[in-house]
Amino acid sequence: MTSLGKDEPRRRTWHTPLQIFRSFLPTPATTPLGKDEPRRRRLANDTIRKSPKIVDEYNANPYKEHTASKDSTFHNKQLPALGPPNLVNVPTTVEIINSDAFTVARNIMKEDPAAKIAVLNLASDILPAGPWLQQMTTTQEEALCYSSTLYITLERQKEHYPWPNLGPGCVAGIYSPGVVIFRNDLDHDCAELRRDERRVVSVITVAAPARAPLTPDEQAFQDSTTFGYLQEKIRLVYRMAAHNGQQYLVLGAMGCGAYGCPPRLVATEMRDILLESEFQGWFKKVMFAIYSRRTNGPGNFGIFEEVFKGVEVNKI
Repeated sequence: MTSLGKDEPRRRTWHTPLQIFRSFLPTPATTPLGKDEPRRRRLANDTIRKSPKIVDEYNANPYKEHTASKDSTFHNKQLPALGPPNLVNVPTTVEIINSDAFTVARNIMKEDPAAKIAVLNLASDILPAGPWLQQMTTTQEEALCYSSTLYITLERQKEHYPWPNLGPGCVAGIYSPGVVIFRNDLDHDCAELRRDERRVVSVITVAAPARAPLTPDEQAFQDSTTFGYLQEKIRLVYRMAAHNGQQYLVLGAMGCGAYGCPPRLVATEMRDILLESEFQGWFKKVMFAIYSRRTNGPGNFGIFEEVFKGVEVNKI
């Protein structure tokens, strides 16, 4: 377990348990597993119990493409700007996919088993995996924890929770370099995958601004400093991936659920920052996994699809 940037003083914002639990909205359940809280609790406990052994089993395979890890690194400040790109200059279109993030990552690895993939965890900065073990809800972060060894890597950084959501120290996050995906997604009841189907990815845990006051039209933050923090958090995600040699990005609608960030604003900033010259030539492919149901309209998926239509990265 490591922690970087300890020279920078950290200010914590403390929350009562009631504030913590009220700060999250559960995702509507649409599958048998989603409707069965006791079953989800058993699944969560089983996943945590098995995770250390799963990591060891994966690493025991002499033909493995990646290295699994129980460890993680906490960054409490912005990372340095990237130097000259060291990867590609072939333009590639950004894709918006209606899917679970780990499912997207696994599909990438069907075509490129050695792919170095960073998955964005739309995270809580209050507790590891938010109120997962208390409420058994199914937010994106919790969905990742049901399906993988992610939770044990976040729990190793529990001394850093909660970290500030806004203000000094809020541009922070956790890098988990070797998370094993060993279950299917919630839509497939998190069934265990065969050993030859398990995959290892890195996970970037960064929290968006939470429930910040918005303008009357709800399209922007009232406070311009909140907007600036959002931009820096997005840059941290991209830099964390690039500094760690990750070539594929599986991102999401950062803060556009329970945290109440304006979806079009977030999509626009994630696009515009990705297109900054600093990030050209670093990533082979950028995908957004935005889960959407037919019953809830286009929502975040439709907005991101519109904002990223025709967008290409690596135009050096």
